[in-house]
Amino acid sequence: MKILQLVTSRQYRGAEVFAANLSAELIELGHQILFVGLYKNDQNVLSVKNAENLDIAEAKTSGFSISLLRKLIKLLKEKRPAVVQCNGSDTLKYMAAASLFVPKVPVLYRNISMISKWVNTVPKKVVYKRVFRRIDHVSSVGEEAVVDFINTFNYPRSKTSVIRRGIPVKEIQDQQLINRYKQELGISAKDKVAIHIGNFSPEKNHTFLLDVFSSIKQKEQNVKLFCVGSGVLYEEIEEQIKQRDLEDTVYLLGFRKDIPELLAAADCFVLSSKVEGVPGVILEAATQRKPSVATNVGGVSEVLSDGKTGYLINNFDLEDFEAKLLKLLMNKEQREEFGENAYRLVFEEFNPKKNALRFQQLYLKLENDQ
Repeated sequence: MKILQLVTSRQYRGAEVFAANLSAELIELGHQILFVGLYKNDQNVLSVKNAENLDIAEAKTSGFSISLLRKLIKLLKEKRPAVVQCNGSDTLKYMAAASLFVPKVPVLYRNISMISKWVNTVPKKVVYKRVFRRIDHVSSVGEEAVVDFINTFNYPRSKTSVIRRGIPVKEIQDQQLINRYKQELGISAKDKVAIHIGNFSPEKNHTFLLDVFSSIKQKEQNVKLFCVGSGVLYEEIEEQIKQRDLEDTVYLLGFRKDIPELLAAADCFVLSSKVEGVPGVILEAATQRKPSVATNVGGVSEVLSDGKTGYLINNFDLEDFEAKLLKLLMNKEQREEFGENAYRLVFEEFNPKKNALRFQQLYLKLENDQ
């Protein structure tokens, strides 16, 4: 089967990485993959081995681009995929429009977040209701996300499903490698390290973490935070770190590809998001047997079992977040127990091969229903 995986841009972000990992598994199952970005990405380009990797437009423009739409229509007519999976809101809009001008092809939308948080006005809801009439199926990352989607659009349950993320396990067990990373990062034997991985954007709520670590610094000088990622708020957070005198406590590592190694060098993962679907990064931490402390939003509770694989923090309670994080960092036995529980969870429930087989079954059903 020829499958078109359409992403906003071929870059290392959650939705795009998920689509790339799924594509790799589908290729292993014998399918032909077109991994296509709407907009060209010039740095740290994400590609899928043995797939046809393409970009449609040079750059994103303001408003709806008729030129991009025409190029997408041309691509669909030339490549004739058996099914199209949209990963991201822009891919959804352009594919819905393109479907008016090409022979019928089943279209699946991958819903990774709480859609009511960004389709939050009446005009937006009206527009997106029309858009989703052109979509054959919506697959959500978790139960919270699918219920939110159905309620937001009064969407038929029969056209939805829940297929969890598939998380490739690349466990780093080489202690010499881990020690080398700690040395390069300046982590001493007495340091306790939390790590955050995510885009520097408002919904990731980095300021909350700075509040937490400003308080922690007054009590525990050897507790450190490493933040991985890039984005529009990177320089603002960097400046806040200087203003708060946190330069010896909070470290920004920028964009990195060596995520498993960085997680292996840390003691736990932290997440302070205001909005989440089902955060795959908590599962990535679990592949390195690292527990997490996270704000209880969206579908976070579907990947983090409170008191078993880490701690969930309700209502953005800063004091509770700090207390639970210190409790975890200062108790090696608990960290190891929670880490083992997290590893078992990701291995048993978020297996990428099982995930790909479920998508394969869905694609075949959509193709046969045409």
